Amino acid sequence: MIQRLFFRGTDFTSKLRRLSGVAPSNLQLYHTAFRHSSISENDYDSNERLEFLGDAVLSAVVAEYLYQKFPYKAEGYLTDIRSKMVSRSQLNAIAHKMGIDELMNYNDADSLLNKKSVAGNALEALVGAVFLDKGFRSARNFIIKKIIKPYLDIEEIEISEFNYKSKLLEWSQKNGRSLYYTVKHHSRSRHRTLYKVAAVIDGKEYGMGEDTNKKNAEKLAAKQTFEVLKLTVEEFMQ
Repeated sequence: MIQRLFFRGTDFTSKLRRLSGVAPSNLQLYHTAFRHSSISENDYDSNERLEFLGDAVLSAVVAEYLYQKFPYKAEGYLTDIRSKMVSRSQLNAIAHKMGIDELMNYNDADSLLNKKSVAGNALEALVGAVFLDKGFRSARNFIIKKIIKPYLDIEEIEISEFNYKSKLLEWSQKNGRSLYYTVKHHSRSRHRTLYKVAAVIDGKEYGMGEDTNKKNAEKLAAKQTFEVLKLTVEEFMQ
């Protein structure tokens, strides 16, 4: 097994303080936040549980932030922008800019490992760790000061992030088409899974997506379906 090793001791603590803006108390939580399941002996001995928690906290903070920032925007707008702000691609990009990948500990030889999403998942786990270690207020400050303000330009997000899955659903409903997603293949290697999903319209398969996360695979399938149907992003932005 080839492992990527993260900083330890004072280097690790200093890096954490720079990343999160808080002085960590329970260091074990943060070590777990950067421990990928590809090197874990048990399902609970990795960052997946913290990722689950961090995802919920991040979503709640972003929702509150948008609610306060846009007092006259409708629910649909707020939901759409929140989805774009916490999308997998967005979090992956932010995590790499922050240097999260430098702290990761994972099995580099795992053939099913989606290295592009490792850092993004760890960022959510870090949010979960801060929440458990320091409480909601510190987690909120971390998200707003270290994630949203430095890396998320909402005006840019409006035009750069496009939700293919929701727009494909919108298109199918408008045109009286039946749309659903089906798992064509599902494999598991130790703690990692791989999904191959097809987007099906009126019983015919169009786009195909493959990812370690089922929802992400569906999004990729939706994007490919756009290409197959020759649908353009511009017509949905009008």
